[in-house]
Amino acid sequence: MGRILLISNGHGEDIIATAIGQKLQALGHGLEALPLVGRGTAYERAGFAVHGPRQQMPSGGFVLDDPTAFLRDLRAGWLAMSLGHWQAARRVAARSEAIVAVGDLYALAVARIFGRKPTFLVQSRVSLRAWQGQGGRVDRAYTGLERFLMRSAVRVYPREAEGARWLCAHGIAQAEYLGNPMLDAVSGEAGLEPPPPYLLLLPGSRPDAYYSLPRMLEACRLLRPSGLTPVVAWAGLELGSLQTPGWAREATGKAEGVVLRLIHPDGTVVHLATEAFRRALEGARLALSTSGTAAEQAAGFGVPLVGFPTAGPQYTLPFAQAQQRMLGQALTLTEPNPETIARAGLELLSDPTRYAAAQADGKAAMGEPGGAERIAGDIDWHLRRWSKVDSS
Repeated sequence: MGRILLISNGHGEDIIATAIGQKLQALGHGLEALPLVGRGTAYERAGFAVHGPRQQMPSGGFVLDDPTAFLRDLRAGWLAMSLGHWQAARRVAARSEAIVAVGDLYALAVARIFGRKPTFLVQSRVSLRAWQGQGGRVDRAYTGLERFLMRSAVRVYPREAEGARWLCAHGIAQAEYLGNPMLDAVSGEAGLEPPPPYLLLLPGSRPDAYYSLPRMLEACRLLRPSGLTPVVAWAGLELGSLQTPGWAREATGKAEGVVLRLIHPDGTVVHLATEAFRRALEGARLALSTSGTAAEQAAGFGVPLVGFPTAGPQYTLPFAQAQQRMLGQALTLTEPNPETIARAGLELLSDPTRYAAAQADGKAAMGEPGGAERIAGDIDWHLRRWSKVDSS
């Protein structure tokens, strides 16, 4: 079979694209990747060839709600980086049979404008649930330009059944819901020394983490009565920039799993782990979160969340509120201070009815696993059908 180019615009989107790419690889396809945001480490770990500049911009890819973020990106070299991405898209697409774009308008635009090969869109970002209660604004969930470009895609795979129905009703007949591949993109099997149950800390993969993790650490001190063991799922940001006043650091010398212990004089110990997200998630009873994809994956696994807004670039108040509308009772939002964070967590853990409702809402919002395999199978079916037509 021919080669397929994966184009994605975000850390979570890289992970989702990798999950789908691995299923396509198992079906006999060759895969290459072009991450438009960040370094594309998920692709590297999967063994895919990674193309284009791999520079982390200050905004982390979140510029729509903050015009000043785009100016900071421009000063950091956004234009030169983007030119490199566009050139890579044209070069790699020339030897590819098709493109799978994972993300939103920007990933699709790069695929269609510069790739110019049959394109399959996995729209993993937009949730109509997140627009509920916003009046007529639901019509802005998918922009007019995005819908225009969607009409040229072979297939469009929304993350929710509601999205597929809405798109079909608005002129995108090739939209079909085949499941949410986000739940198939949960990786990280490195070992964890401390036993479950865990209090999972998800500060995210953007610079928000430097603001939110210190507050989560202080909340952990107040959550000691829960009996949960705090574990940080660290997403690869530079640890040297993390400020944890009042906490001693003890490096374990390991390359993955628990790489660092944060120890407070009151006896609270927090285990910071890399490459262990799935292992931590499977043992988690509650999560503190300022993350995007990881929070939604946790909700889909039945782990209730307590979140709080940051100054950005990702987990701003509007972003957090949209995520709460999408996840329902699975996400409790609080003020960004340790006392209210801990209080919300303890109240949730002490109320079995509310806890069960949070679990149910999270699973309902995220759907069932298996979407990556079904989407890959659908893409494979189209490519093989074309191959038969061409050979005849």
